[in-house]
Amino acid sequence: MAGKTRIKTGENMIEYLQNGPIMPSCESKVVQNDEFLSKLEQKLILLSEKYGLGEVLFREKNPLNNNSFASFYIRAPKTWSNQEIFDVWDLISDEIDAFAAKEGHDNLMEVCNVAVSDRY
Repeated sequence: MAGKTRIKTGENMIEYLQNGPIMPSCESKVVQNDEFLSKLEQKLILLSEKYGLGEVLFREKNPLNNNSFASFYIRAPKTWSNQEIFDVWDLISDEIDAFAAKEGHDNLMEVCNVAVSDRY
């Protein structure tokens, strides 16, 4: 696959894509050093547990790519259908939008992207 490299580090697989590495969110210095992202990470971990999802991953914004966003990804089970993923995403989206507004961020997309995916 062009533009994609996998590197195994300890127990975790890190993917280096065009927009940078995707890693467990707890390993990201960006998340650790940003109060809102750190709170959002904790909220996403709780939502992941609540809805039977998997690990929360993070990709940092690539400063060399204007189309890049800091992004959280919540792993969905590989056995789930697209409809199941969309259904749980609707529930999570409502909860994180309310959480972000409570924290003073009316438009979460200005800060970061959040997605539920079975790709990672």
